[in-house]
Amino acid sequence: MRYVVTGGSGFVGSHLVKALEKRDKDIIVVDKISNHNNLDQFNNPNPKIKYYFADISDPFITEKIIKKDDIVFHLAAQSHVDVSFVNPLETTKSNVLGTQSILNACLKNESKKLVVMSTDEVYGSVDEVKNHNLLDPTNPYSASKAAADMIVNSYKHMYEDMNIVTLRSNNITGPGQFIRNIIPRFSCLGILGKKMTIHGTGESRRRYLWIDDVVNALLLIADNAKRNKIYNIGHNKSYSNIEVAQMIGEYLKLSDYISYKDDRVFNDSIYPCDFSAIQKDLNWKITKDLEDVLPEIIEWYRDRIKIFEPLL
Repeated sequence: MRYVVTGGSGFVGSHLVKALEKRDKDIIVVDKISNHNNLDQFNNPNPKIKYYFADISDPFITEKIIKKDDIVFHLAAQSHVDVSFVNPLETTKSNVLGTQSILNACLKNESKKLVVMSTDEVYGSVDEVKNHNLLDPTNPYSASKAAADMIVNSYKHMYEDMNIVTLRSNNITGPGQFIRNIIPRFSCLGILGKKMTIHGTGESRRRYLWIDDVVNALLLIADNAKRNKIYNIGHNKSYSNIEVAQMIGEYLKLSDYISYKDDRVFNDSIYPCDFSAIQKDLNWKITKDLEDVLPEIIEWYRDRIKIFEPLL
């Protein structure tokens, strides 16, 4: 048995690969390297890890890479909302066609299990999940993920022998995240003494999961989840964007560090938290709050600020 991780050089994917290394299995990482230019991780001396620099939207490539009895983690995505406003076509291609390609390869080559990483944003701006199938996306990114989820669900109905599980997550934070995301971006700006720019009034709220808790959920699903399940993972605490900026500013002992710009065309006010099913089925739990991990995250970026400064 092998593990295949699409998007394995990204934030969640790279943390997952590190966790999988401990299992002493062959690991295949597939990534087209679109979000960063730091390739140090590919110097990993572990001979059990192979890297394929490839675009998963090409079905010829995915059919060649995925083999019988593989456990496939499909994490590859264009995952940033602001980028999706600027380039919605590329977002749709990456998230929808990429998922379709992975599904076809898993079906054709009889993979053991496919774990699909989705997002809470498919539900739209709501505080509670009332129905897993009630999707109401409000931007090109979440719409592309919702479309991908619907294709995934169609395969669950059509091909009963396929073992597919979907994971929809709140925002994720931790060391190594690309600086388009609010916490690493604001951390780097604050470290450099530059202002943190808030969309609109900054009242939109988000929930943040520690990266290790997300990786744990993925591993639990790979090992024990029943076929065709949809799981949500989230945090019961939420923070406004202005609160996040203030937490970072207070830690760095800054003053006059916030500026404002026009809001997005549409900005969801909050996303839901619901982890009752995965807690019941797999005993998954939250281990850390944002307050617990923010100092570690900020210091990680401080130690590498010369890498990220040119990208701001």
